[in-house]
Amino acid sequence: MLKSLKKWFDSYTRRFDSPDPAVQNAMDLKREHTLCVCGNIVDIGCSLDLCADDLLAAEVSALLHDIGRFEQYSRYCTFSDAKSEDHAALGVSVICTHELLGEFVPETAQVIIEAVKFHNRAALPDSINQHSLFFLKMLRDADKLDIWRVVTSYYHKSGTDRDPAIELNLPDVPHISEKVYEALLRNQTVNTADIRSLNDLKLLQIGWIYDVNFSRTFELIREKGYLEKLCSALPKECARAQKICSKACRYLSNKQGC
Repeated sequence: MLKSLKKWFDSYTRRFDSPDPAVQNAMDLKREHTLCVCGNIVDIGCSLDLCADDLLAAEVSALLHDIGRFEQYSRYCTFSDAKSEDHAALGVSVICTHELLGEFVPETAQVIIEAVKFHNRAALPDSINQHSLFFLKMLRDADKLDIWRVVTSYYHKSGTDRDPAIELNLPDVPHISEKVYEALLRNQTVNTADIRSLNDLKLLQIGWIYDVNFSRTFELIREKGYLEKLCSALPKECARAQKICSKACRYLSNKQGC
């Protein structure tokens, strides 16, 4: 089942390939990201001693979590939901249109659908049961881990070429939005609709530390040094940014997950 879904994923996403280097870079970025999230969720699931059926459901949710990104970029030339539409909702539509979960029992299909639907929300929903919530938390952790991998590598690479697919076409200015700053002072994740600059985006990515759920995720964050790398990509002369960084690093040092 997983093998056939991976084959479908590759065939479907290749439809969006383009001779335009910028578009092709965006498509390649999301394909690579998806496969890495699959690896992350299996890693987290194994650390929790999940059974084979649950590992399968988790990996399928990871495989399909960003399937809406390809149509989103094709339509709007951006990965910014605020400037286009909710890529998670687009993904659910793709899954349902192509009837991708027909081989799963309805309860498992619903878990996967809900994981895809809510994986990009600023906060966990109150509308799903504990079983679905568990899988959603795994997906959100696995997704964050790979986005941190991508952006920390990007922020610290040499050269001046900018990638709008990663930067979401945001201006690289010193500005930090008040709503972003206030949310992080409260140990809350930032709403993507509130970001106005590249520094806001970096701070949003730092704030994801407050929405990490599992011990294995915290272990990987420390091992890879993601938080420190994000903080070092912010201007040292910005007192607000440094205050948020110090606060997030203290939080990480005190957290173990579950």
